[in-house]
Amino acid sequence: MKDNMQQLGKELRDVGAKDSEVDELMAIASRLSALKPQATSVRGTAFRWQTVLRPALVGASGLIVGVLLVIVAESVPPTNVLYPLQNLTDNVAVSLHPDYRATIMMKRALQVNQLVGDHADSGKILATLADYTEKANAYKSSPHADYAAFEYCKSNLEQAATAATPDVHAAITKSLESLQDA
Repeated sequence: MKDNMQQLGKELRDVGAKDSEVDELMAIASRLSALKPQATSVRGTAFRWQTVLRPALVGASGLIVGVLLVIVAESVPPTNVLYPLQNLTDNVAVSLHPDYRATIMMKRALQVNQLVGDHADSGKILATLADYTEKANAYKSSPHADYAAFEYCKSNLEQAATAATPDVHAAITKSLESLQDA
């Protein structure tokens, strides 16, 4: 190391540095060994890619998880914590494709039947029935209302009514009567 420093001093004087400049530069040079080595340009490039890739991977992972949640939410019963997500995605689907109302209406009628069969809380059954009635009324007013879709719903709701508590039975009957002219 000492030989290197002497060589550096000689070279600095050879290129015209004054003794005071050589002393200052030699002091700086002696402290250079304490510095950490710099990243190479290849490593610097890899680091830049990493700063771009990491957020992209996190974003893609979030998107995948979101899509999976939506897929799972489509088949959950109204008692599940993901049911509000199902409602949200159903509303988005209807806004994009209005004929999807029939599918949602039939899904709600089936859910009412399943809730009655599972002896769910009557409040949850009545809320789902109210949602069904709302969807059925909206579908009934559409120009492409399908008689078969209403028959499917009617069949599910009549089956539910036979096993329901008196208050739920009355609500189902009232809903069916309100849609009678469908």
